[in-house]
Amino acid sequence: MRDLINRLIFQQSILKIFIVITTLASFTFVNASAETLTNMVNQILDSHEDIVNAKKELEEADRDITDALLAYAPDLSVKYEAGRNDKYGASSNSQLDFKTWDWTWKQKIMDSGATLNGIRNKQLESQKSELDFITARNDLLIEAADAYLGLIKAGEKLEASVAAEENTRATSGQEEIRVQVGSGLASDVLKAKRQLASAQKTVITDEKSFKSAVFTFEKLFKTDAIEVSTLIKPRLSPEALALVPNSMDATVEMALANNRDLLKSKMDVNIARNDLNVALAGFGPTVDGELKYSDKKDASHTGGSHHEEQLKVTVEFPISGLYMEMPGYLNDRSALDRAINDLAVKERDTIKKAKDAWIEYSNARTMLSYSENEATIAQELLTIAQKERAADQTDAAAVLSAEEALESSLKDLSDDSMSLVTSVYEILDVINLLDPSMIENTKVEGTFNTSS
Repeated sequence: MRDLINRLIFQQSILKIFIVITTLASFTFVNASAETLTNMVNQILDSHEDIVNAKKELEEADRDITDALLAYAPDLSVKYEAGRNDKYGASSNSQLDFKTWDWTWKQKIMDSGATLNGIRNKQLESQKSELDFITARNDLLIEAADAYLGLIKAGEKLEASVAAEENTRATSGQEEIRVQVGSGLASDVLKAKRQLASAQKTVITDEKSFKSAVFTFEKLFKTDAIEVSTLIKPRLSPEALALVPNSMDATVEMALANNRDLLKSKMDVNIARNDLNVALAGFGPTVDGELKYSDKKDASHTGGSHHEEQLKVTVEFPISGLYMEMPGYLNDRSALDRAINDLAVKERDTIKKAKDAWIEYSNARTMLSYSENEATIAQELLTIAQKERAADQTDAAAVLSAEEALESSLKDLSDDSMSLVTSVYEILDVINLLDPSMIENTKVEGTFNTSS
């Protein structure tokens, strides 16, 4: 009798494997070439709308610097005049043709720092634009990693659900066989069928999540021809791991020194201070120089010709500026105070982000080690439970419980392995050390190999 049961169980197992393979194959697309996160990111890094716009803003900011520097450039002009001067009188008449050339050189010498502080602000705005470009790039990188890893994770969860369903289907069939040959219980069959129904519902739910992940992937990477099974899991490069701080305090320290949002807030304080200096310049004198050369000739030569050179320095003190510029000065003073307050808020926000990033990374490492161990044990327990059930040493509930535990542990493993990768990207972004070159890819072999 036991030999008959074992043969029937073996047949069910073969059928289960076939069903799993064919089911998973239905969730792939037409492209069979291997794809890596690095390749996918490189495909969109230069063409994505956010990157293109950030580059344009950076170029505009650089042009603004050039435009501001031109305020120091001399104002050169050339003027030419030609005509006739007719004079009529009682004693004599004259008609003189004349030509006049004027060359003028005007130079700003001093404006109490208004131009200099304006140039400094344009330089700071350019630096902010550069930080905005890095932010746009890193945001895209993290978004791409989320979409890429999310699709892999959704596929692994669906795979685990399908496998769990087929395991439960096989167990249910085995229990029915036991009942037919008189060695099983109808209650075990019902328990197996109840769990099978639950497993089928889980497959539907995970299939929906998988399709959603596919749509997210397609939208970001602008593709609809990717085979999920060919996606290669990214691993963290040694260079990236070496940059991760070894403590929360170190993370906070590096974030306070390098975080882009914090750096921009510091620049905003300097910009506000420079604006205040520009306002103060409205109370101060201006000094301008002018060099003028004139050459005038009378065509008839009766009036002769002459040359004139003029060097002039103008010092102007704005008396009205003492009261006309006061409202602008007060507004700029208030803007500086606000910028300083905003900087204090941003420092607190940065500290919190740094701590959160470190905790997320630390927890991801710990959880992954637990998940790997849990998944390995769950697989072993299921194998033992199946063998014991085949030998009538345990009941169906033990097998069903082991199947549920394996499914849950595999899904947790997938979550935690992906979370570790993204947590490293996040912490490096917080301290402004994330770079696309830090992404590496490797072919993942084995059920529990996380490549992290």
